[in-house]
Amino acid sequence: MKLRGVRFLALVLLVCPCAWALTIQAEKARIATAGKRIQGGWNLFTNGRVGDFVRVAKAGNYTVVVRAHGSPARGVWPNMTVLLDGGSRGGADVATKEPTDYTFRIEIPAGAHAIAVAFTNDALVGGEDRNLYLHRIDIRAPEGTPDPALADRKELTVAAQKQEESVVERARADIEKHRKADAVVRVVDAEGTPVANAAVAIELARHEFLFGCNIYRFGRYKTAERNEAYKRRFRELFNAATLPFYWRGYERERGKPNYGNTDTMIAWCQEHGIRMKGHPLLWGHQAGRPTWTDDKQPSPEIQKQRVTEIVRRFSGKIEFWEVVNEPSHCREVAIDQPYRWARAADPEAYLIVNDYYVMANGYPPFFKLLEKAIKDGVPFDGIGIQAHEPRTMRFPLEKVQQTLDRYATLGRELHITEFTPCSAGQPITGSHIQGKWDEAAQADYATKFYTVCFAHPAVRAVTWWDLCDDGSWLKGGGMLRADLTPKPVYTELRKLIHETWHTRLEARTDAKGEVRFRGFFGAYIVEADGRKASVSLSKAGGRELIAALR
Repeated sequence: MKLRGVRFLALVLLVCPCAWALTIQAEKARIATAGKRIQGGWNLFTNGRVGDFVRVAKAGNYTVVVRAHGSPARGVWPNMTVLLDGGSRGGADVATKEPTDYTFRIEIPAGAHAIAVAFTNDALVGGEDRNLYLHRIDIRAPEGTPDPALADRKELTVAAQKQEESVVERARADIEKHRKADAVVRVVDAEGTPVANAAVAIELARHEFLFGCNIYRFGRYKTAERNEAYKRRFRELFNAATLPFYWRGYERERGKPNYGNTDTMIAWCQEHGIRMKGHPLLWGHQAGRPTWTDDKQPSPEIQKQRVTEIVRRFSGKIEFWEVVNEPSHCREVAIDQPYRWARAADPEAYLIVNDYYVMANGYPPFFKLLEKAIKDGVPFDGIGIQAHEPRTMRFPLEKVQQTLDRYATLGRELHITEFTPCSAGQPITGSHIQGKWDEAAQADYATKFYTVCFAHPAVRAVTWWDLCDDGSWLKGGGMLRADLTPKPVYTELRKLIHETWHTRLEARTDAKGEVRFRGFFGAYIVEADGRKASVSLSKAGGRELIAALR
């Protein structure tokens, strides 16, 4: 009898080698963002994620099996991605209404990690709700490797904090490498003669890198004092502004766009040396549909007329354009023809393709859209990465770097187009940092995020989305409180941009009238003997600068 029992057990093990070293039941997972519990699992929505903290003793290629099912919308099934410490490690379309296993092979380093599954394409289309239903995550180690186990969250927190500190420290070194250069200024008089042995002051007047914000509340406050305060705070921090062109509000009556307000903004920005971007000309969203089309997207002929007219009218004034907004999410408007229309209207315009959810998981649909656009010869110069979805996520800085690295492989400059960490008490998600988004947390993360982005050689701009809480699209999303007083984030970023990342020196010219220095890229004022000159140290330009005193 014993022998028979042993044989039976052996047969069971051979036929069913399905014992998993670690199973994470979705309804009991410690990582659970947007969604709700269901019988035997979790219903993810609004791009939520579910998972847990796992420790592996040895690095290796682990097998991860996700049991899930879904419901489609307009024939498109839910897409899920497996996340390791917030970074995507593979995805799949969940194209079945019955629970099914999806297998991934993932290289996992030794140590504690957050392993989760995220929902990447949630949508409600024509009354059809796309949903992802997650039941469990099974993790099995390679043969001969110790089994994975649940980790203590504190262990992961300590490791993540050290990692964040390391990322910021490396970024500071990269800023010195990528955002500065050695240069020689030759000071000459009006006749071109070198000014030798002269006391000279050289100071950065304006960064080449674009530190921007939308300027949507310009002139919209009820009192002159508040309007002036808004403009003063804007120009004291930023050198770039995003101007609004949302079709629904910009052209309430067909053929009568609100050019007057735009002209006023442009004149003020030009007066203060602030470079400008228009956003957006087309958008597959209600705000991008004029009321006079009965909430439908205008015909391609009308779209072309709008793009051509606006880009041509503001040529030489507005340098940058986000022609189509969020094309991989709002697919009513494709990017191929609109960007060709814009290029034809102003060959010198700098065109950006912009979308969201990129910092969360790299958003593969956007990357694929850009790859195809490049292959198809769609003319665009920059890639716009919004950084506020999911809205309470504190994007891990290492993953921010990895996302920037990934998108930089497309060979275009990167623009952080909308960044909105808030301070209204929302819970912090997606991070080793616990607690709520208050003013201190907002300032701490923003300064680190700016440091990482400024350090990356492919990044050209960072744009904050809404300067003041009064009028901010997200509660507490401003750098200023509702009374226009600065929050810590405004003070800290101003210090960082205009003091820490600033070049100023006093020196004496040599016999050739030259001064050597190392400085940040940007426009400089050179002053000697009470006279001034302007020079520019550019990332793309020469390093020998002529300062002709006037």
